[in-house]
Amino acid sequence: MVSNKGSCGVDGMEVDGLQEFLSIHQSDLVREILGGKYLPDAIRGVEIPKLNGKKRLLGIPTVVDRWLQQAVSQQLMTRFELEFSDYSYGFRPKKNMQQALKQSLAYINEGYSDIVDIDLSKFFDEVAHHKILQLIYEKMKCKTTMRLIRKWLCAPILIDGKLQKRRKGVPQGSPLSPLLSNIMLDQLDD
Repeated sequence: MVSNKGSCGVDGMEVDGLQEFLSIHQSDLVREILGGKYLPDAIRGVEIPKLNGKKRLLGIPTVVDRWLQQAVSQQLMTRFELEFSDYSYGFRPKKNMQQALKQSLAYINEGYSDIVDIDLSKFFDEVAHHKILQLIYEKMKCKTTMRLIRKWLCAPILIDGKLQKRRKGVPQGSPLSPLLSNIMLDQLDD
């Protein structure tokens, strides 16, 4: 998170301020999380242009929430990553589009004539929270982790100075969103 700098969230804290913040507030933060009282800040919504001329909404959590999400993502990854299909290349560690194309070429050379590329339109905007949470709960029954993920999924988003509630979708731009999308999309791969 620190290496790519990243943009600040609604609180204005830069990545460089995280270490100092944690040196002062880490024990309080842990107490809030374990006591179920932790509330994430709103997500800062920023629209960026897509290649097709449309815009994509990115959700930028605060630096503290990104740090926490990264920690949770690393723990969840140990439970899910090994079960994902070897032929799923999106948002995966050490996987990329070039590998997907190389595998496709190998299939063509083996005589296969059909290759399927699936992209779910507006997936990050539309995915149902309860479905993601159920899939995570089946593997990780930690109430604290589940509570945190639920709160991050429901955190409001600040767009043009107005807070908007979120009842579905995963904020594209958070450290947790790639893994959550793969947890859902693994069902499609099956």
